[in-house]
Amino acid sequence: MKKVLFISWDGPQTSYMEGLFFPIFSEIQKQSDYEFHVLQFTWAEKEKLDKIKSAAEQNNIKYVSSKIHRKPVASLGSMFTVFNAPKIINQFIRQHGIDVLMPRSTFPAMMINRLSNKGVKVIFDADGLAIDERVDFSGLSKKSLMYKILKSAETKLLNNSDAVITRSQKAIDIHVNTIGEKNRSKFSVVSNGRNIEHFKFNSLKRAEIRKELGVEANAKLWVYCGSLGPQYGWDEMMEIFSLYHKNNSNSRFLILTGNIEFAKNHINEDLKDLCTIKSVAFSEVPNYLSASDLAFALRQPTYSMQGVAPIKLGEYLLMGLPSIASKGIGDSEDILRQIPGNFIFDHSDKNAISKAVEFAENLEVDKESLRQAGIKYFSIEESAKSYVKVLNELQ
Repeated sequence: MKKVLFISWDGPQTSYMEGLFFPIFSEIQKQSDYEFHVLQFTWAEKEKLDKIKSAAEQNNIKYVSSKIHRKPVASLGSMFTVFNAPKIINQFIRQHGIDVLMPRSTFPAMMINRLSNKGVKVIFDADGLAIDERVDFSGLSKKSLMYKILKSAETKLLNNSDAVITRSQKAIDIHVNTIGEKNRSKFSVVSNGRNIEHFKFNSLKRAEIRKELGVEANAKLWVYCGSLGPQYGWDEMMEIFSLYHKNNSNSRFLILTGNIEFAKNHINEDLKDLCTIKSVAFSEVPNYLSASDLAFALRQPTYSMQGVAPIKLGEYLLMGLPSIASKGIGDSEDILRQIPGNFIFDHSDKNAISKAVEFAENLEVDKESLRQAGIKYFSIEESAKSYVKVLNELQ
């Protein structure tokens, strides 16, 4: 049995470990002879950590957390954590007999670059284009010292790792442009998968939830599920729904998010009575998607978004939900062009809003074909296979 150590760096607000990675790693363990350990550097409090530990146990994943220091200021505390981490990782490797390291994103890359233990293989999870996301959405300047430090660390591990995984072919092309075409063979795309039995349409729940929400039987219920912020197409969603509602007065909009305050603070006054904003448990998400008719999967198509694979798109497809999804986001456009019943929203098209509304007006839904496409591209089984292929190629 080969032992893999996944290393991440996360704030307390993230939930993708328990919602995304644990289930994928669990499925890999079912399909193969790999055992997964997770070392998460975080500044989350005990209550959050207990939830993560519980999810790890449920998925048969061996989980340990290590504290990210935040004093005297966050930046200095982070650097102290990074420089102290190799000792922790080396000890973990020896104690558990780790064969493969899988650092995710930039700070874990910095840790691995300083690692003295050279007897293990390294798969760099260059998830998305993380440094460029900081430029696009957090104000990081490409001329700053921090950008140069982060970029140098990323480039070093791209060069030195045994394999690199990304979430899009476009991300591979960008990284290869940085470190040279001769390294292309070490790159692979892995997918973000979901449990197809969890994300499955339920007609009984559809009726129950629509009654709870006060949505008429023949009304179209729009839905958005996920994080909120300027990069998630809030203004476009509101404009599309508002324009559609003018000719469909019984239509409603359901917003499922953990960012309740953002939604409440940014919703148009004239749309407040037409929108329901809820934060629901992950286990309840399919029930609310079952009640819905049309989904939003919009993100601003900035440079960094070429590297992402929106997990919500897979959830929508598995539920048989048609989507209005942004052009220029990872490889999703290439996938959606093969699946009838979805609309690719071009943010550079001045008529994109009216075209999206026209799509919704003339919508004909084949839920089963959408679900089959979801299974093909976004099932957890296919996701695990993509990881196992990379792991096996290390031998």
